[in-house]
Amino acid sequence: MKAIIYVFSGTGNTRLVAGIYQKYLTEYETTIFDIKVQNTQIPDPNDFDLCGFAFPVHGFNAPKIFTDFVKKLPAIRDLNSTGKKKTFIFKTSGEGLTFNLYSSQITIRTLERKGFEIFTDHHFVMPYNMIFRHSPEMVKSEYIYADARVRMNVKQLRENSKTKIYRRSIKAWFLPIFRIEWLYAKAQGPFMKVDTKKCINCQKCVKICPYQNIKIVDGKFKFGTNCALCVACSFNCPTSAISIGLLNGWKVNGDYKIVKTASDSSIKFPYFNNDLKGLKRWAYLKHFKNLQKELEQNNIPLQETDLNLKKL
Repeated sequence: MKAIIYVFSGTGNTRLVAGIYQKYLTEYETTIFDIKVQNTQIPDPNDFDLCGFAFPVHGFNAPKIFTDFVKKLPAIRDLNSTGKKKTFIFKTSGEGLTFNLYSSQITIRTLERKGFEIFTDHHFVMPYNMIFRHSPEMVKSEYIYADARVRMNVKQLRENSKTKIYRRSIKAWFLPIFRIEWLYAKAQGPFMKVDTKKCINCQKCVKICPYQNIKIVDGKFKFGTNCALCVACSFNCPTSAISIGLLNGWKVNGDYKIVKTASDSSIKFPYFNNDLKGLKRWAYLKHFKNLQKELEQNNIPLQETDLNLKKL
């Protein structure tokens, strides 16, 4: 059997979780397809037995580059003979707020119209690429819980178990307002700049941009209006030379080395417990308590060790 996971990932968190799925979907030959505007050959979902869709949450919504991609996918053929396409969704964000659960609304409606049947929709908390840098203790817990959640989701898919799908809700009535970020991204792009004193001209930002929005003209970096606000450019800049305009005060720079951090036995685990205070308690405790209950109900143990990290 064959599976595909269509992934948009700016700084790599969502792509990392997709890799965990690939590891545990042992009965499938699993392909991970990275969504970028320069893609010319897009795998047809009709050629796969299982389809996954994954994105980072931007302002409680899916990024526009992701929703545009989903809208362009072909519909599922031969629905009368084969049934709808078995599908799962997952998304990542830097905090565990309930509103993030509703970020798949456009994706769900679009896929269902095309003949996809959504079995599960899971939310993963992973290290922030904006606002503040997560500590090693947070990173380790986030990865270990992500590994457990993937194992739980794979079990659900094997058993054809459907989980709650977060559709339109009165709780999330205001989330469409946050799609103003899609417009802001276009205005934000030209305000991004490169500090030439720090820049080592590696051009990693040019190569990594999913919109090909960064170009070098007459030896100078130019940022266009096709920005996804994924901050892949600034996060991955080896010298932190990129300013992201009005959001620069929230900039986080540098690889978390998530897999290496998760395997470090000297780092405290678990981190998300009743000791949390203030904003961190509000943003994370409920999410991880609920996840712990789900894991226990599904007989999924946490694995602080033996994560098969070298296989990723």
